[in-house]
Amino acid sequence: MKERSFGAVVIDEKGRYLLVKHRYGRHWDFPKGHMEGDESPLEAALREVLEETGLELELFGEHVLKSTYSPKAGIEKTVDFYIGRGIGIVEIQEAEIEDCGYFSFEEALMKITYEESKAVLREASVLIAERNKRRYNDK
Repeated sequence: MKERSFGAVVIDEKGRYLLVKHRYGRHWDFPKGHMEGDESPLEAALREVLEETGLELELFGEHVLKSTYSPKAGIEKTVDFYIGRGIGIVEIQEAEIEDCGYFSFEEALMKITYEESKAVLREASVLIAERNKRRYNDK
């Protein structure tokens, strides 16, 4: 059985990464969730970030990072992650999120529960650094 989810690697103006502790599973990861109705993958990701954290997202291009893993026997799950800056004040959805916080790259790498999401963090950090370098050189 195949399953898909959509979410985002969210950073703040200081370049810290937003992680949430999911109430079910009690793992630290990026905000993410399932598609509803006829949403596009991007619409699902933006809605999930907003629902779980109260933040809107300013996208950093159209990069999609993928994570594939097996949460349970017989299930293959793929998560598409967009990258962007969170806009607003974090207000967690207590029904699904137990805790959250912004963390430096090193702190986030240690806090994230699953290796697949650590790989997403590493890939996102490279893309964000390249973006920042391009923006700096354009000034």
